[in-house]
Amino acid sequence: MLNKIKKNINSLFDSMLNYLYKSLDKKMNEKWFNYPFGREPQASKEIYLNLAKQVRTKIYPEIDQYEKKVGYAIDMDWMHELALHTQVVKKESPLCYAHGRILYSSLSYYLNNNIQKSNNHRISILETGTARGFSSLCMAKALKDSNKSGAIITFDVLPHRTRMYWNCIDDHDGPKSRAELLEPWKDLVQRYIIFHQGNTRLEMPKVQAERIHFAFLDGTHTYEDVLFEFHQIQMRQQPGDMIVYDDYTPKKFPGIVRAVDQICEEYQYHRTELKAHGGRGYIVAEKE
Repeated sequence: MLNKIKKNINSLFDSMLNYLYKSLDKKMNEKWFNYPFGREPQASKEIYLNLAKQVRTKIYPEIDQYEKKVGYAIDMDWMHELALHTQVVKKESPLCYAHGRILYSSLSYYLNNNIQKSNNHRISILETGTARGFSSLCMAKALKDSNKSGAIITFDVLPHRTRMYWNCIDDHDGPKSRAELLEPWKDLVQRYIIFHQGNTRLEMPKVQAERIHFAFLDGTHTYEDVLFEFHQIQMRQQPGDMIVYDDYTPKKFPGIVRAVDQICEEYQYHRTELKAHGGRGYIVAEKE
């Protein structure tokens, strides 16, 4: 009888904790499910098309040289079409999606130089800051083009199947979920990408991958958060594995710069610094 009472009490306690957790989680994430980019399109189709036309003409010499050095470059027409729907937005800072080129080139180099030719070797890729899915798809294309098997686990506070306006040209078709926004690339999405919604401080520790071969960290841009995300990865990387950091820009994001400098020095990562323009820099870090 006593054991039965204890069992009932424990069951009730678990139910209360579960209810409390779900309520707290719903409250914390409520704003991300409620049109976080506004309840109407931010610009006309013509403005988005003009922005896309302008950014296509940008030249980034350092990234051109990097592609030549590693020997891999993304199909530019493919990337620009993807960017029109996922990167061309109305904002104050200059549009730039050169990180798609860096991710494709770096991952392609890694896949073709560090991974055995057998297609049975499946690699794990982790990303923070999914946004509309541009970076994930650039990495998925590298996997496909290299004929390699892998899974991209990508984290963001934005939900994947909730309809909203995204501040992009597709908004003129009405609210869409990210899943609907990426429908033209569903073959890559279904084959390679796992979308995970939630705060990385809560959700990343739940991922128990034995190895993280490649990562792209583009979540919250603070010193503490960059270090936190790195520490979820560091023990799961081996020599040759890579991490790409976005927005390595001293004047704009000093916290990122401080964290990345510390990581590369203390944890033995060889770094390659690249700039698209004065306000946008990147680090490709390879574990030594």
